[in-house]
Amino acid sequence: MVYSRTVDQVGADTVRIDSTGHEKSNFTVVLSVTAAGEKLRPMIIFKKKRIPKDNFPPEVVVRANDKGWMNHELMRTWLHEVWNKRKCYDNDPSQSLLILDSARCHLTEDVRELFKEHSKIAVIPGGMTKYLQPLDVGINKPFKDNLRAGWERWMADSARAREDHTLMLELRNTPASPARPGAPTS
Repeated sequence: MVYSRTVDQVGADTVRIDSTGHEKSNFTVVLSVTAAGEKLRPMIIFKKKRIPKDNFPPEVVVRANDKGWMNHELMRTWLHEVWNKRKCYDNDPSQSLLILDSARCHLTEDVRELFKEHSKIAVIPGGMTKYLQPLDVGINKPFKDNLRAGWERWMADSARAREDHTLMLELRNTPASPARPGAPTS
């Protein structure tokens, strides 16, 4: 989410860019909702070797892998931790319909066989997700927009905090500064 433009004096030799150092970090958020409107537990997949040790809310399923994407192993986790724990699952799981896009991890034979035990499956043809997948049509875009706005606020606040810290260090190092330890006071 780094911007592609900078602003500085024309001809400047260097341009300072504030960064968190996480530009290549990514994660996947899996959002799910039933036709009855029940929001299911979200799943976050971090691009890490191990699950972060942060205190995540118990209603969020957190996993990690080398790519930060859904794969067939995590599809199994999602089935057991999210899909099979929805309210209406106990009624008759074979009477439910699960709509999936045509991501490769959704199409592996073992995943499809596993899901057939729990639901009927409908796969949206490639290129049609943005038109036919309910979450892509009405939920994912606002979610991503809100996430981006929050990230930009956090970056701006972090940059301001670094600037304030730098200013305090400069004040401390000014010979006549009252903020400098041992500086003369009036």
